[in-house]
Amino acid sequence: MNQTETKMNNRERPDSNEVKIYLSDLWNGVKKLWWVCLLISAILGASMFIKAYSSYVPMYTSSVTLTVTTQKSSSVNSISVYSFYYDASTAAQLETTFPIILRSNLLQDAICEDMGIDYVPASLNATAVSGTNMFTMTATGREPQMTYDVLLSAIEKFPSVAKYAVGNIRLELISSPQVPEAPSNSSDYMDKAVTGALIGLIIGVIIILVYMVMRRTIKTKDDIKKELNVELLGSVPEVHFKKRTKQVDESVLFTNNKTGTSFKESLRVLRNLFANALKKNEKVVMVTSTAPGEGKTTVSTNLALALADYGKKVLIVDADLRHPSVLGLLGENEENIDFFAVTPQYKIGELERFDVSYMSLIKQNKDKLFLDVEELKEIFNTVRDDYDYIIVDTPPCGLVSDSSYVAQAVDAVVYVVLQDTVRISKIRDGIESLLSTDAKVLGCILNGVKSGLSGYGYGYGYGRYGYGYGKYGYGYGYGYGYGYGYGEKKKPSFMRPKAEEKKEQPQ
Repeated sequence: MNQTETKMNNRERPDSNEVKIYLSDLWNGVKKLWWVCLLISAILGASMFIKAYSSYVPMYTSSVTLTVTTQKSSSVNSISVYSFYYDASTAAQLETTFPIILRSNLLQDAICEDMGIDYVPASLNATAVSGTNMFTMTATGREPQMTYDVLLSAIEKFPSVAKYAVGNIRLELISSPQVPEAPSNSSDYMDKAVTGALIGLIIGVIIILVYMVMRRTIKTKDDIKKELNVELLGSVPEVHFKKRTKQVDESVLFTNNKTGTSFKESLRVLRNLFANALKKNEKVVMVTSTAPGEGKTTVSTNLALALADYGKKVLIVDADLRHPSVLGLLGENEENIDFFAVTPQYKIGELERFDVSYMSLIKQNKDKLFLDVEELKEIFNTVRDDYDYIIVDTPPCGLVSDSSYVAQAVDAVVYVVLQDTVRISKIRDGIESLLSTDAKVLGCILNGVKSGLSGYGYGYGYGRYGYGYGKYGYGYGYGYGYGYGYGEKKKPSFMRPKAEEKKEQPQ
């Protein structure tokens, strides 16, 4: 492949990817806002149905076909002879004047006088067969019998009114009028309802398009660096569990094999990138997000489990005092944990089933974070030397100010962003609030990455979950040389006798 072809392909890829993103945006919008389309469609359909139904008035039509001839006089042996006839010129004249006479006030008055009514309750009209003297006279009104009677009266009174305009005429009926039995105008309210529903769907789709265009969110991995100016630590795919007849474990945990290969593999990659991004003395890392529901607790807990799986000693700290959720995600109960370190500020216990330790900060005030920054630093310094990593789960920084306190007491911050959920402006505000405390933002984790049409096509696909590492294509080789070991676990230093501590000091 020559350089020209390579450049052309490179130019085509962004366009193709951009189109795919737009299509995915539309599909995501339809999935999220389909109820808007249905609601607008139902409202417009019902409105047009009610309007058409309430305004519908049945109309009845009675008609008759007849011929019209005019009287002509002639002289035979000095005797005047009158006869009725028609020719082309007469037919043309009648075709023009007949409908006018039919709707004239003279005929209307004659009909009212004949029927003894104040006004004619039906409209009269006539159509001619071009080039002939044949006409079809119709009467349309709301009452079948009255409409029929008006037509008969019009046939009777028409010659006496028409003689002032065209002379004496004679009407001969070809077909007899009948009393109408069914309305001549069909009820179209069902058609109106369908039309309204279709218009509603179109309006709904337009609203979704406008919404998706105006709604700026983090959709791809490139958006992290481009929009937030923060490094991407990794991505975690969205997890779906297959429907089964038997009840299965549906906990979204690294230790649950039902989550799928891609989920576990992405966490292994994230674990290594996370460890590689930290400096030698950085151990205490806070995990937060902008809004609730972005999966910060899921990410922080699974990151801890992935680190523990590789032989590291990890402490999970639940610093979300208002809504602690780490134990709930792990399926554990605080009452069943044997806490071996309890102080007025915190308590620590081993989670044997997950091979990690858990710290619960003791709540003393329901409205405010019970500890100030210095107290938090003292707590973390107390346990720092006994763990390889301390993962601190905090409330969303866009919701409460607790995270700003914790950020000043940790070594680094990891920011979780749920794909295509929170507006970029709000994410920026959250990150800036952390930076204002001089916290080190290690990077972002893109969570809930979707695959397929609705997911923007992330890299490698593992089954139905799919994910990719972008420029972090480390594959399966994790040769970072962290020196992980699976030696016998020891109690934290603050729980061991001094003699044991001295024994462990390096030579």
